[in-house]
Amino acid sequence: MRIVVVGAGIIGAALADRLASGGRDEVTVVEADAPGAGTSGASYAWVNAADPTDPAYHRLRTAAMATWRDLAAGFGDPPWYRPAGNTTWAVDEDAKAALAERIARLAELGYAAELIDVGRLGELEPRVRVPQDALIAHCPGESYVHGGAVARALAGRAEEAGVVIVTGHRADGLATDGDRVTGVRLDDGRVLDADLTICAAGRHSPALLATAGVALPLVDPSEPGSAAPCLIATTTAVPGVINGLVHAPGLAARPAPEGGLVLEATDLDAGVDESASPELIRTVGDELLARARAVLPGVEMDIAEVRRCVRPLPVDGYPLIGFQRPGLYTAVTHSGITLGPHLALLIEREIREEAAPELAPYRPDRG
Repeated sequence: MRIVVVGAGIIGAALADRLASGGRDEVTVVEADAPGAGTSGASYAWVNAADPTDPAYHRLRTAAMATWRDLAAGFGDPPWYRPAGNTTWAVDEDAKAALAERIARLAELGYAAELIDVGRLGELEPRVRVPQDALIAHCPGESYVHGGAVARALAGRAEEAGVVIVTGHRADGLATDGDRVTGVRLDDGRVLDADLTICAAGRHSPALLATAGVALPLVDPSEPGSAAPCLIATTTAVPGVINGLVHAPGLAARPAPEGGLVLEATDLDAGVDESASPELIRTVGDELLARARAVLPGVEMDIAEVRRCVRPLPVDGYPLIGFQRPGLYTAVTHSGITLGPHLALLIEREIREEAAPELAPYRPDRG
């Protein structure tokens, strides 16, 4: 079977790697830039199943965490996967009650989650300071990844196994024959014929699918006030300051590959749409730095870079996975970092054998 995968972010790269391992298909990946250069490389990249609200979705994410461990083991403890755990805390009474309830529900589901005291926090994260009355929790099974490096590693292994990686060219449209999708048209005029086209183009998927009259319910990142864009800051090098993921009120932090910290705060993303000014972006960076210095007193660091990350946000928050036309399969989700390798495993099963029941709630044409 001739398969064309559009997009080499974490989902597209993981798919290429899975499909290559079978050696049964002629696989081509089309990427406008380079593997992992888009959202996957810019995102905060937290691998977790920390929300117990929807048990089925929680199970999918928990299975995805196990797939990450297996994937990393196959690469021999790579530097791009860090199973370092997550520490979080709450201060005001409502937030403390919500955190305590969430941790209790996670524990009931068999998820590794517990409340800890300041002494245990000091063992896990010696440089972190929390208010005296904070309620602290720890989830030792959670991890973070360096998304760009993962995508490059997966695409590289796929290429070594015979997958063709076409970079520097954008898929401008889908080629069709009646209702059937027969491949993709590139921006240089070439047409790549395919028995199956897999759209893993993230935020760019609606535009590509629209060329064949196919809709995808994603939040429009160009709309003023859209929730899709966010800002991710990286600090100058401060090696060893934190060991794992740290989630304080108003700040998320984790180590960066170059020795600094990756910082994010969802409350600062308001107004960070495509028209956001350089001044606004600098202001957000300054505020993230101030919050990080409050959590890590005495640590000398500055902002090295602030990146705008545009996430593919399904309107209802859940993945969009499945066939949309004969010859066309779509794989787009907000939680691409957590779910990517596991989705690749399930999608390979679907296109080779039979429908994966785990994906049944997440079809793109659901009502």
